[in-house]
Amino acid sequence: MKKITCLAALVLGTIGTTALFADEQAPQTEFVFNLYRTIAKSQPDENVMVSPYGVQQLLDLARHGAAGNTRTEIEQVIDYKKSVKWQTPAGDTLSVATALWTQQGYPFLTEFLQTAQEKFEASIEQADFAKNPDAALERLNAWCAEKTKEKIPKILDEIGTDTRLIMVNAIHFVAQWVIPFGEHMTRSDMFILQNGEEVETRFMTDFSLRYYAENDETLFVALPYPSEWCEESKEISCDYNMLLLLPKNAANFAQWESEMTLEKLEALTESMYEADVFLRMPRFEIKSDIDLIPPLEQLGMPKAFSSKEADFSNIADFLKTDDPGLFVSKALQKMYIKVDEEGTKATAVTLIADPISPWRGDDKEEIKIREFIAKRPFLFAIMKDDTILFLGRFVKPDAE
Repeated sequence: MKKITCLAALVLGTIGTTALFADEQAPQTEFVFNLYRTIAKSQPDENVMVSPYGVQQLLDLARHGAAGNTRTEIEQVIDYKKSVKWQTPAGDTLSVATALWTQQGYPFLTEFLQTAQEKFEASIEQADFAKNPDAALERLNAWCAEKTKEKIPKILDEIGTDTRLIMVNAIHFVAQWVIPFGEHMTRSDMFILQNGEEVETRFMTDFSLRYYAENDETLFVALPYPSEWCEESKEISCDYNMLLLLPKNAANFAQWESEMTLEKLEALTESMYEADVFLRMPRFEIKSDIDLIPPLEQLGMPKAFSSKEADFSNIADFLKTDDPGLFVSKALQKMYIKVDEEGTKATAVTLIADPISPWRGDDKEEIKIREFIAKRPFLFAIMKDDTILFLGRFVKPDAE
């Protein structure tokens, strides 16, 4: 069989929010945490980030080209079958691009290419992998660099001559906090690792009105990003948010993380309330390069990656080729995230907010202050409305 070289989810955000939202949106399922847990389990002592939503979009595209048990496995893993239309917005803050790189002259089925264009807003880029893979590689990596504003300069190191199709999406998001952290409040302190050792790092500090929640296991706070709706409404909760989750039991992070589910997260978001929050969290930067094949196989879709069992007969007319079929030989996701006082990127501050006093109102009623001190491992999620776009953990700072 020839290869679909790279069912590639190329995801970039400096704290990113990506939004590949459908007119009739693909449901958010436990795939979000299933994928994250599988990846995180293989790297217990490392910072981890994944975009389950970005992976879901490309798996949905692959699903349209699959048939038989291959398609069934993909549908079971992402836990839906409905056909939806994905949108790819473009702008200064958020830009999303999806593309199919196809072997020129190969008999791809018109229906599959139309589906990619109409339902995924994908561009169709032709290349000659068979005769000139180096030129194709250079063009593909240049496309990746352009779409990610040079944050991800390349997605592949090489392309084989038996490649017939590459599917890729690129996402770039840059935003500042609605409530920025004052740099004059940033101090060095010790971050406690899972093994009890301590590493010095820089912590940002803020005291502001935020949305907060907690239960017997978890502390939770939401950090909003600006949006037109948020600015007009003057609300502290916006359509884009970073959620921070911290286990109450500091000694049991691994178990707490493994038991976190979509249902638990939704319960926390539904119980949010306004509170004055004293917040401390580390500045951090994470670069992630994930081979998606092992976790996706573990989740139950091995056939797509098997040269003997994969069935992508809805992609091309193989009777017109010498190829017995296609299979996915590479599935990658590359990401970058940076969290600092200003928000998502080390650029000039455009929004300045004074700390909110704990005394407000005519009656000067005292309001109880909540504390969220992230001096030990925590989870973070980047969301658009109720949809998780990025999910990760921070467990190990770089030594200062």
